[in-house]
Amino acid sequence: MILLKERIGKMLEYLQEQVYPKQVAIPSYKMIRTDERCLDVNNLDTSSWTEITNQELWGGHREYYWFETVVTIPEEFDGECVVYELKTGKEGEWDATNPQFSIFVNGVRVQGLDVNHREIILAEPAKAGDTYRIVLSAFTGDQNFSLKMNSSLKVLDRKTEKYYYDLEVPYQSARLLNTEDQAYITIIQALNESLNLLDMRKEGSKEYYQSLEKAQEYITKEFYEKYCDGEKSPIIYCVGHTHIDCAWLWTLRVTEDKAVRSFSTVLELMKEYPEYVFMSSQPQLYKYVKKNAPDVYEQIKERVKEGRWEPDGGMFVEADCNIASGEALVRQFVHGQRFFKEEFGVDNEILWLPDVFGYSAALPQILQKCGIPYFMTTKISWNEFNKMPYDTFEWEGIDGTRVLTHFVPTRDYNRAAVEGGTETEHFTTYNGYINPSQMKGAWARYSQKYLNEEVLCSFGFGDGGGGPTKDMLENQRRLAKGLPGMPRTKMSTAKEFFHVLDKHVTGKKYLPTWVGELYLEYHRGTYTSMARNKKFNRKAEFAYQNEEMYAMLDAQTAGGAYPEKELHEGWEVILRNQFHDILPGSSIKEVYDDSKAEYEGIFAENKALTDATLAHIAAGVKAPKHSLVVYNPNSAAAYDLITFTVPEGMGEPAVYDGETKLAVQKTADGAYVFFAAGVPGKGYKTYTVKEETADTTPTMEVSTEVMENEFFKVEYNEKGQFAKIYDKKADRDVLKPGKAGNVIVSYEDRPHNYDAWDVNNYYTEKSWDIDQVSAMEVVENGPVRACVKVERKYLDSTITQFIYLYHDIPRIDIKNVIDWKEHQIFVKDYFPIDVHTNEATFDIQYGNVKRDTHDNTSWDFAKFEVCHHKWMDVSEDGYGVSMLNDCKYGVGVRNGVIGMSMLKSAIHPNPEADKELHEFTYSIYPHQGGWREAGTVKQAYQINNPLTCSWKENEGGTLAPEYSLVSSDQDNAVIEVVKKAEDSDAVIVRLYECYNRRTPVTLIFGKELTSVVECNMMEEGADPVEFTGNQATFEMKPYEIKTLKVTF
Repeated sequence: MILLKERIGKMLEYLQEQVYPKQVAIPSYKMIRTDERCLDVNNLDTSSWTEITNQELWGGHREYYWFETVVTIPEEFDGECVVYELKTGKEGEWDATNPQFSIFVNGVRVQGLDVNHREIILAEPAKAGDTYRIVLSAFTGDQNFSLKMNSSLKVLDRKTEKYYYDLEVPYQSARLLNTEDQAYITIIQALNESLNLLDMRKEGSKEYYQSLEKAQEYITKEFYEKYCDGEKSPIIYCVGHTHIDCAWLWTLRVTEDKAVRSFSTVLELMKEYPEYVFMSSQPQLYKYVKKNAPDVYEQIKERVKEGRWEPDGGMFVEADCNIASGEALVRQFVHGQRFFKEEFGVDNEILWLPDVFGYSAALPQILQKCGIPYFMTTKISWNEFNKMPYDTFEWEGIDGTRVLTHFVPTRDYNRAAVEGGTETEHFTTYNGYINPSQMKGAWARYSQKYLNEEVLCSFGFGDGGGGPTKDMLENQRRLAKGLPGMPRTKMSTAKEFFHVLDKHVTGKKYLPTWVGELYLEYHRGTYTSMARNKKFNRKAEFAYQNEEMYAMLDAQTAGGAYPEKELHEGWEVILRNQFHDILPGSSIKEVYDDSKAEYEGIFAENKALTDATLAHIAAGVKAPKHSLVVYNPNSAAAYDLITFTVPEGMGEPAVYDGETKLAVQKTADGAYVFFAAGVPGKGYKTYTVKEETADTTPTMEVSTEVMENEFFKVEYNEKGQFAKIYDKKADRDVLKPGKAGNVIVSYEDRPHNYDAWDVNNYYTEKSWDIDQVSAMEVVENGPVRACVKVERKYLDSTITQFIYLYHDIPRIDIKNVIDWKEHQIFVKDYFPIDVHTNEATFDIQYGNVKRDTHDNTSWDFAKFEVCHHKWMDVSEDGYGVSMLNDCKYGVGVRNGVIGMSMLKSAIHPNPEADKELHEFTYSIYPHQGGWREAGTVKQAYQINNPLTCSWKENEGGTLAPEYSLVSSDQDNAVIEVVKKAEDSDAVIVRLYECYNRRTPVTLIFGKELTSVVECNMMEEGADPVEFTGNQATFEMKPYEIKTLKVTF
């Protein structure tokens, strides 16, 4: 067998050349450059289009073209299988940003063309003299200025092609085996003997085809039938897939076309390969296809009915799971699953998130309560430091709920990491390629061979690369036969795989459990990049939940209409912009231009809705004209400030709570503010406003050296930092001895791989304090609050802080206004808290988690930057400090020092990232006892979702001056959502337990109840809940999320 492997390899090269034995070039096309989508290809007027030959160049940067040509089948192609092939010169390069086409033949859409899919079957059998009108819609991709229309008609020799693959696949398999392995010997000997029967002296001759038949018969009988085992294990369950980023290095508009091209390519290949099964998530993509290519959409529906196209994945888009709120994650499932059910009649079972940058510990409970028992990803294999010990396991969330999880292990066999590359030794891919290397590599990489004998492979090119290719499907046909020395492949839906996995592993004593978050040791910069989107996202989440609650309050009290359509459409914008390359901040500038316009649109719509809703309620309240109705959108009764402006013509306002005259202060920007006490949760309280002089006497000591109220004494140093914060109630210092707080530090931020995505551990190597104070002054000092303004210059940027103390609130608020002009600078603000602890608590979606704040292990070290939501806390027994924020997510905590991440201004892929005006607030909330006793959660909601108000413009009314739609008798049972049910007029109330405490709860409603049932998050099921009058009672388990359906 000396050099037989080499001989076979060379013979296969010769054989491959014979797969296309004849071809003729297409000399020219008509061409036009235009952004216009031409849906009616049959009526295109091409008379004014210019001619381009196959030697001329075309192209551009993200440009659209249309091409037309007419081809005639040559005489020598008569009776053959004839294909049309197109090459642009970019073959072998990255598909996502290279040219992509849709091809129409005689007015009918066929499929997409790209660097991976370059041909279509034009005719089989072809008839000489037949003509075909070919029209191509084209997108250049990025920076492609020298493209060609190198196209041809070619004869495809089906018999030679089959024989080629029958040899090529086992040959590539043998190359992975040890030469002493019996499987290697068997394969090489069989291939060699088959090739010995092939007469290649005159390719294409009668003798060639006669010998080809004998060679084919030999390899079939003497190898495939004798040595292959179609029932062997292990099994690689293969599902076709094309991972399309809704936006990234391209806009949503470009994605609309990517989806059409890719889905049409899948459909065309399905005609040739009846075993081909394809899975695609993300209803947003389907909506694009339905809008732009209804013909393709109808074909998808047919394939779904056949069971060959699997619409699954759970969410509306493959959303970021670090930053999106708990309720937004629920809405991803509600919108996503309802779409798939309504359009295709299918129920989803899998959360399909192969490429998301970490997974919240709140997800398992949300999954199960949305009817999703399974979870798939590969992304955790991107970890910088640690390989996950499991690929198949039960993932347990903060409340104890578990979901069966599988990490796709696809990777090339024995592939080493490349120095300077982005792939580790444990890296796996969701863009699999069915070939011997990746199938053998998948099984070799799988960590739990003792547990089961099947793994999942999602195969196909993504992002406009068209999904699976003919080559992959041909390879699968041979690998499915069970080649010696190889795992066997099986075409399957993802759902079928998970059902088999569930059957084989659930209940086994060796099935492991991973408890808590699935933290990605990578892409930590995505907690901070593109701060505008993160702020808009949080504000939009609250705004639309608020309007749902206000509209229901209006409907139940004043008979107002519920704006269901407008709310649904607004939520879709929020959900779309939570896609995992939009919200994290890792897309091009044009994506954020579009996103800004979308957010501004829904904010304007929401404001109009909310203003009208609140005004309608106020009009019905029994109170004098020009009373101020203050609304509390949060769960707990509010004790917080309310800011208002007076109607035109009104003088200085005095505000009364009943007979009690309240302190009112005019703010630096001309508005008014007062402390509103006891505004009921999910309700309102009415205040009388009179035109009379208010007491404006300051109640706090304020200067640029010190600020003091009954809670704190804050001393400043010459840099405008906190030299000292003394907690008067606790009689102790908040900051570590000798350490300043509110110390802003800038860092050189030049990651070695992914600029916008990453914050690497070495970012601390080079830093500059931002401590040059250009101005410092007292800007407010009155009976309600005091404010010191500190302005600092840094390079070409300005950082202004407004530091507030309050008469009635034990918080120190820092409002930041930053005019940022810099690039590749990471900015943090440090607070060295004098507490003894080696852990911290962080708010996440529908709960909170503890994380260690030391570096004992590599797993601990990796979490030097983590994600949180509205608050985080460091405490020792009896005392602690919570840090609250209104739109920030990134934070690092080590040795009691809290580092709030303010800005990260990458240049790739968006050179203008974060170079704009930023406004955000974070708060220092020292407390005696733990964060639970201190009411940190309530304070965080008040910072994020403040009180709002509406003037009563009329006299009279019948509604009570104070009212709560629904309230909870327990601080740890937080009512998050009050909305109309999706399919009825019932009211949905969603609440969660936030203290990790088993708690009996009573909900008090504003009206008598007629029914209360518990349902899942999809609003299915009806488990009775005990109620009497206007009260419902039940138990909440630790970190439980409970959804109730209520009627009055």
